[in-house]
Amino acid sequence: MNERVTLARPYAKAAFEFAKSESVVEQWSKDLSVAGGLAGNDDVMQFINQPNVMVDQLIALLCGDQVSEQYANFVRMMAENDRLSLLPEVAQLFHHYKDEDEQSQSVDVYAAVELTEAQKQALTEALSKKTGKKISLTSHIDTTLLGGARIVCGDLVIDGTLRGKVDRLKTTLTN
Repeated sequence: MNERVTLARPYAKAAFEFAKSESVVEQWSKDLSVAGGLAGNDDVMQFINQPNVMVDQLIALLCGDQVSEQYANFVRMMAENDRLSLLPEVAQLFHHYKDEDEQSQSVDVYAAVELTEAQKQALTEALSKKTGKKISLTSHIDTTLLGGARIVCGDLVIDGTLRGKVDRLKTTLTN
């Protein structure tokens, strides 16, 4: 996985810098999300990897007809360099650069039950204070959890689940 991110980084960086210079970061973000999602699909990748598929067909598949010429050229360059399989990582890195530039952070919260608005607000405020960034919180229901929550904020993971607490207690008792 790290090798794929290393290969994707120059494409994502170049895409972000271009999009920012042209003030089209939001549109490129959406377009890369779609292309990254498509490239992450096994059936689509099988089609992309067929030797008889022309680059123009790949551009039509991954871009559609509603994208800018510059974005289509970016995808064309990736296709010509045989790097379309990296589109999911390029999209992820692009979003990371976008968040860094906007001083924002996407946070995923996994809980056994739906969080109340007050809980979401308190969590958003606490994480914003801790990171110094604007927090965009997305909550997910994980039915495998018995209680508590797991918070994923970039590289920071806060495991407040019952399973996590039991595992930490087990480790403490066995060491």
